[in-house]
Formats: sequence, structure tokens, C-alpha cells
Amino acid sequence: MKVLLTIPHVFAPLKGSLYSSQNELKRGLKTKALHSATVGNIDRHSKRHWIHASLGLGKSIVTRELSTNLGVDIRVEVFTPSKATLASELETNISIHLYEPNCTDYQQIPLIASRHLLEQAPHYDLLGYMEDDILIEDPEFFSKILYFEKCSDGSHVFIPHRCENIPGKGDVILSGDPDGGRPDLFWDTGELINIPWPLGERKFYRATNPHSGCYFLTKTQASKALAYWEAHNWTPDFELSGPLEQAGSGLLLPIFKVMKPIPEHYRFLMVRHQDRLWERHPFESSGGVSSDLISF
Repeated sequence: MKVLLTIPHVFAPLKGSLYSSQNELKRGLKTKALHSATVGNIDRHSKRHWIHASLGLGKSIVTRELSTNLGVDIRVEVFTPSKATLASELETNISIHLYEPNCTDYQQIPLIASRHLLEQAPHYDLLGYMEDDILIEDPEFFSKILYFEKCSDGSHVFIPHRCENIPGKGDVILSGDPDGGRPDLFWDTGELINIPWPLGERKFYRATNPHSGCYFLTKTQASKALAYWEAHNWTPDFELSGPLEQAGSGLLLPIFKVMKPIPEHYRFLMVRHQDRLWERHPFESSGGVSSDLISF
């Protein structure tokens, strides 16, 4: 399986900003996160792996390189301006490629990366757009995406929940839905579908909040999205709240039904967000006071 991941990346500190990409205090965290999103994902999902092997009775143990056909051929392309980047600190890796977006408005970089991804549809089996702090922990993640397409009628795109871990408490799903839903949004239909799985059916719902910081498409789906946006001259009829959201699920909503696992089944399809956004919001009290987890 050939997989392409495109990642927009900007680090440009701005005094007083709440965004991690503009926070000098998060330089170390963002550097580590970018490493996880690039090198980390390659190491987890490529065909190369290692085993400790003895050279024989009474002989030394070596670390031996092996290859598994359960891995994928993965290429990571990072779209990042040379004057506002942490990518220069990445180690050299033949699977990582840096691209200068050649734009003065850094808010256009997510769309540049997402558009480029769709334009590569003929050359890959699976294509993924990700923000620069996403770690895909599930070793069968890409195989699941291909499987889901076979289980649906072609109108659905399946995206993971983006989660962080609260130490001592457990995982938190970052992009949750508002209580009561959003009936003003055309995609908030409440649709629910079941995906067959050997350990029991997994349920997916058409999420009110379609953002997860990433999306993943098969070759067929990416080609369909590319044809739509070329026909519309890359001009949307509506826009989500920010450039990251618009370049992500914003490119999918006019074409597909964006499905997420129901919260109970979040572990079945999830990615790890390399940050501590959970610290921004208070825990819900017994009185029912909660913070808004929606960003669109």
C-alpha cells in the first residue's frame, strides 16, 4: 500500500496568542510533536522493523533489520515556510520531503497542503492530510480506512477522533459535539451506520463537529474530491471557522458524509494529539456546567 501524508507546518511566535504555533513557550512541545507526526508515523507504519536475534548458543545478540508486508510505503510531505518553521530540526529521512509554500499569507498553507494532496490521488492508494501534531498509533489504521470504504456505499468518509490523555484520568476527545446538536448545519442529520467487525459491530455517526485535525481518503475518494473542487475552481460555498478546519473537513463536507466513531467506540479509530489543549477547559461540575469543545 502506498500512502501519502501532507502536513502544513508554521511556527511563528506572536505575543499573547493562544495558538500553540504562535506560542514561544511551546517551542519544545511543538518540535517534539512535529517529530512524532513525521518520523514517528513513518517508524510506526513503514515496512522496516527490527528484532533482537541471537547469533547462536553462547554468542552475542544483535539488532537485526526485518521487513513486514503489514507495513506501508509511506511518504510525508511538509509544507512549511523557511522563515517560520521547526522542520529544520528534523533528522534527515528519505521519506520526509519539505516544500516551500511560496506565500506571504501563512493562513493559506493548510489549503495548499490539502489541495496538493488531492492532486496526487492517481499515485497513491491512500492519502491523508494532517495537522503537524498528529500521531497515528494504530498499526492497522490505514487498512481500516480501506476496509471502511468497502463497507459503505461510497458517500461516507471515515475520520478518527483526535484525543489527548489527561494524566491519571484517561483520554479526552477534543472535538466533541454541542449538546442539542446544530440543526442549522446541513450535515447534522444524526445518521448512524454500523461497520461489521470480528469483535462486534462498530458504530459511526455523522458528526455535528466534523473537525479532527486530519482526514484520510482512498484513491477513489480523493479523485472524487479533486474533480469536485476543480469544477468549482476551489471556491467554497461556505467556510468553517479557521484555515485548518477549512483545509481539513471543510473540503469534504460538500461531497461526503463525514463519519466519526460514536464516543463509546472512539478507540476503534483515533489519533493522538501531541499537545495539552485539555488544560484550556474546566471539568464539568455536578451542576452540569461545561465548556464548549467546538471550534467551528
